[in-house]
Amino acid sequence: MRIPSLVTLPLLCTVANAQQHAPRVNDLQITPGEPPAVTFAISWPNSWRNDRNHDGAWIILRGPDPRRGPLRLQADGHTADGKIPGTLEVADDRLGVFLFPATNHRGDVTFQVRLQLDEPAPPTITAWTLDMVFIPSGPFELGDNDPATLRLGAFHHLDDSGKPAVVSIRDERELTIARNGDLWYETDRNRYRGDQGGPLPAAWPKGTAAFWLMKHELTQGQYAAFLSAQPAEWQPRRAPLERKGEETDTCSITREGDRFVAAAPDRPCNFVSWDDTAALFDWLALRPITEFEFEKAARGPTRPMPGDFPWGTASAEALKRHVLKSRDLAAATIADEATLTDATRAQLGASFYWVMDLAGSVWERTISAGDPIGRAFTGSHGDGVLSADGGATNADWPRAKPKGDLAPGIGFRGGAEYFGARDATNPQSLVAVRTYAGWGGAERYKTYSARAGRMAR
Repeated sequence: MRIPSLVTLPLLCTVANAQQHAPRVNDLQITPGEPPAVTFAISWPNSWRNDRNHDGAWIILRGPDPRRGPLRLQADGHTADGKIPGTLEVADDRLGVFLFPATNHRGDVTFQVRLQLDEPAPPTITAWTLDMVFIPSGPFELGDNDPATLRLGAFHHLDDSGKPAVVSIRDERELTIARNGDLWYETDRNRYRGDQGGPLPAAWPKGTAAFWLMKHELTQGQYAAFLSAQPAEWQPRRAPLERKGEETDTCSITREGDRFVAAAPDRPCNFVSWDDTAALFDWLALRPITEFEFEKAARGPTRPMPGDFPWGTASAEALKRHVLKSRDLAAATIADEATLTDATRAQLGASFYWVMDLAGSVWERTISAGDPIGRAFTGSHGDGVLSADGGATNADWPRAKPKGDLAPGIGFRGGAEYFGARDATNPQSLVAVRTYAGWGGAERYKTYSARAGRMAR
């Protein structure tokens, strides 16, 4: 007997709030039994699997109580069928699953998925999902030895002749941060690039272990859906309705009755604080990423040239993907991304691993190596259960001070568009530039956001 559940598809699609790139879930059903199972169809555009890496969807199942965590899954026994086969990789904590093509492929995908629960099925279940990119394990080159980039805090070390050189990160071992150590960087009098302290512990994620990263920047539609799913008493703390400063109209999130909607659901989500995105990441059983992981995802296993952007060149002249005055992204449609190849990624702003928009648009908040609170990060994943006031609960994650304006331990990477005089971070930043990589700006602002990740099995 198949019992239909009430499905709202919060991160995916409604008639008025469709997300063009996001995975879409349809026909979710609960099948009673031992164990109970959940079945649904899921599809997303412009998927790929090649010899380098692949994209995928992160899926968690939640019951009707937003204060409880995601439904726990069985360790195995799940299926994903389609015209091309799918692979399901259950997370170690069994709070979610990654779905991705099992064979080489390029194009849209649809899978019929069956997930087995490790707990009784609640009366209603909602599937939450995000499009992600798999970043393979392996070494990579960190930083830059370009003199201009060094002055802006690029990581480096001194070679045998005493000259600055890029740093080869080969494993997750502890790193010394010192002029003659494993790693060094220049800072400024405000220490916006970091405190030059250390060491960087072995537990701090350095990017050589495989991980997943959101394919696109957080969108306003995704954040509005998260707000709508929260208890009413948590929403005022998380909702960016009382915005300050310039361009407040570029955040299209509003309240309609007891729901939040985004008039521009695909627009990159600005006006979110650090604590806002940390709460979202915890609720989705994901985590923030470190600035090392940012460079690995941007650059790939080797630095193509000094002064490189994430798309592999030292120039932005070919870039067609740019920020409009509305803060929508030009050249950001499904049709545009269907043309993405290694030959076109400099036009579309894609990284070596085809992660989109790691430079420009909005700043990417990351865990900083330039602060003791950031260096204490161990990469713990959210468990989907928030605090009594709707905040993230991970002890190793930085959090904002009481005034909400600073969160020691975070920093900014990637640059952002300010529609003014151009500089090293406006509108795009080179991969290695760390102008504000140690500054803990935590407030809501027109160009501040973040992107979640998760360790792979």
